[in-house]
Amino acid sequence: MCSYCGDFPDTRDHVPSRILLDEPFPENLPVVPCCDKCNQGFSLDEEYFACAIECIIQGTTEIEFLNRQKIKSILSKKENLKKRIESSFVVENENKYFKIDLPRFENAITKLAKGHLKFENSEPQFENPTSIAFKSIFDMDENEEEAFFTPTVFDKAPEVGSRGLQNLLIGHNQEILSHWTIVQEGTYQYMVSVSSGVEIVRILIWNYLAIEVIWRNQ
Repeated sequence: MCSYCGDFPDTRDHVPSRILLDEPFPENLPVVPCCDKCNQGFSLDEEYFACAIECIIQGTTEIEFLNRQKIKSILSKKENLKKRIESSFVVENENKYFKIDLPRFENAITKLAKGHLKFENSEPQFENPTSIAFKSIFDMDENEEEAFFTPTVFDKAPEVGSRGLQNLLIGHNQEILSHWTIVQEGTYQYMVSVSSGVEIVRILIWNYLAIEVIWRNQ
């Protein structure tokens, strides 16, 4: 079953997409079953998402000033994408801002979160999230940052046979805690928390973009 739509899985999908990682890639990258339609359908939004983040971090689309080789390579070959991102930078009152394509950002983020839920909890999530929030970690105050990184407490054990159950983190008071999984140090990490009525996925990309995706079951 495809982890994103429930159709027949023609292939497997890396979670996270390798466009968000640096080479050499880590061994044993998380993979989930996926259909060709979803695999192809997300790829352009993921490409925009990754390239936009790098350009936001560096404040430019000029290739020589970018840091990540994969992004430099993509924008060197795709002039239309480069122009689209460049046109999203606006200057107001001598301050430079970036106007993101929100639906494309949210589509890429939802795909990541659904993939992590499937990989960690075995059960797929086909509904749209209740909420998607993201911001630069450098724009967080101390309380926001602490809340983002602090493990949450499960009120029930993860699904039997799931990776989440095999990798339980037990607190000092014997409570079951969520934990951060580091896919690539300094590049990508995530945390999945599943409790009665709520599923939460938090992601940190390039030590810059902090993401929280929540599903609340009615």
